[in-house]
Amino acid sequence: MSSENVGERPRWNEVYRKKGIELGIDKGDFVVAADEEKAYALAPAVYYVWSMCDGETTVGKIVESLAESIEEEIDINTLYNAVVDIVDKLLEVNLLEKVS
Repeated sequence: MSSENVGERPRWNEVYRKKGIELGIDKGDFVVAADEEKAYALAPAVYYVWSMCDGETTVGKIVESLAESIEEEIDINTLYNAVVDIVDKLLEVNLLEKVS
């Protein structure tokens, strides 16, 4: 796994920090509260991305980590696009903040 074609992945080196409070698990989803009024049930893959956002780990490192944990072969661009989509949705609901 290499990060060639990073130019085609403009957000490869972006870093995010998770926000919110983990409340537990409900029916296989991870429940995370953005604030006192809003909580979200995150699917395992979304929770994994959220939990990796520690303010230091880049989007690229998250993609590479996911690629290593998936047993079947997966296209790195497909995985990158999925992670970026997840990051965008988490930003929308205030569960992430951009660090760099």
